[in-house]
Amino acid sequence: MPPISLGLASGGARCELLPEMITRHGIICGATGTGKTVTLRLLAEQLNRAGLPVFVTDFKGDLSGLAAPGGDSPPVRERLASFELDQSYFRASPVEPWGPAALPLRLTPSELGPELLAQMLELNDNQTGLLQLLFKIADESGLLLLDWKDLQALIHLAETERKALSQRYGTLSPASLGAIKRKFLASERDNAADLFGEPALDPGDLLRGDRIHLLDASRMHPRVYGTLLLWLLAELYQQLPESGGSAARIALFFDEAHLLFDHLPQRLVEQVEQIVRLIRSRGVAIFFITQSPLDIPEAVLAQMGNRVQHALRAYTPNEQRNLRAAARSFRANPDFDTETAIGQLAVGEALVSCLDSRGVPQPVARTLIQPPASRLRPLDGEELQQLVQASVLADKYRRPVERESAYEKLQQRQLDAGRSGSGRDKPDRLTCGTPELDRALGRMANSFGRQLGRELVRGLLGALGGRRR
Repeated sequence: MPPISLGLASGGARCELLPEMITRHGIICGATGTGKTVTLRLLAEQLNRAGLPVFVTDFKGDLSGLAAPGGDSPPVRERLASFELDQSYFRASPVEPWGPAALPLRLTPSELGPELLAQMLELNDNQTGLLQLLFKIADESGLLLLDWKDLQALIHLAETERKALSQRYGTLSPASLGAIKRKFLASERDNAADLFGEPALDPGDLLRGDRIHLLDASRMHPRVYGTLLLWLLAELYQQLPESGGSAARIALFFDEAHLLFDHLPQRLVEQVEQIVRLIRSRGVAIFFITQSPLDIPEAVLAQMGNRVQHALRAYTPNEQRNLRAAARSFRANPDFDTETAIGQLAVGEALVSCLDSRGVPQPVARTLIQPPASRLRPLDGEELQQLVQASVLADKYRRPVERESAYEKLQQRQLDAGRSGSGRDKPDRLTCGTPELDRALGRMANSFGRQLGRELVRGLLGALGGRRR
């Protein structure tokens, strides 16, 4: 892979990201409107052009123009001469579109696990413990959790058969059950249900082919978005073997990256820091895009070897603190004062420091960022649908799949109980049919849980403990 060009330093030298340093991760910061999304676009294009699969989250919904050739912006055209480029530079990138109007990106509750689901729902410790117990009940009862209505059916089961379940599993607090139910209802209003279902995303599909996988997350609630990013990091860490070197397999660009860490418990922050540090040995490069370096926990920020800082404005004491922190994160350049320069950068300019071949940060350089080759304007509806129809993954993911799972089994059980007139006599143990079927479903659910990481301890925390699925 050739060096990735970022732009021209003030002395006229090329500012480049070395391919062997891509997995040392990176961060792109700057105030709104200063050009950080354009820098994201440029890096994604160039890494993809070099043959690397790229996954980009688009929280504002304005990056779909990656799939169309550029040249639509007069400032971009004017900048071509500075880089000795002509109109032939503009080109489209091969994009796989994900999102509400494209390929649905789905997970199953079993894949997400109870702890990450609790994080998404903002449950407290007691409610999280109860949710873990509900997952255990479903597992032992052969109730597959594949979509949102399965989770609702499981909560309804816990409410209606609380006494019988408490005899087997311990007290199920009515107050905690009620709180979980209210959180589910609130999350449903935030479109959280859209994340769940089958076919679920196979992270391995993101690594196949030299394509940019673009997720339109503009309709995602911030809690859902942050949880999805956590899950993806854990899954890639688990699924990918050690690469034995620094060669990159995939680059991840997380827009509005602070949402990954908002309200994240310290124990999970520590696990994310370990994954960010260790995942580079799997060939995964991570780029966080956010306004200020202070949006990222310090232990995670320390893993970001390649840094691009667009302008920050400092009018309030808090903004001045952010600016000083951003300046201190760079290796000083004797030719200018970094703190002063950050406040003076024009749109399309940035302070850049990449790692050299020894992994040492280079002195910060004031850099004119190279224009992207793709269109800045998003695709219109017709263009997007043409892109979806041409997708190589459309046949696999576009149509939902409905399998018999917890919702259907519990509905059937209720119908059977009504016909037999035995609905008043609740069993001490949940059953789904004959004893043989119960045992078979139990074994299937246990196997399903091991394969997909039903609990986070088999996923994020389990992976860090050295366990394999």
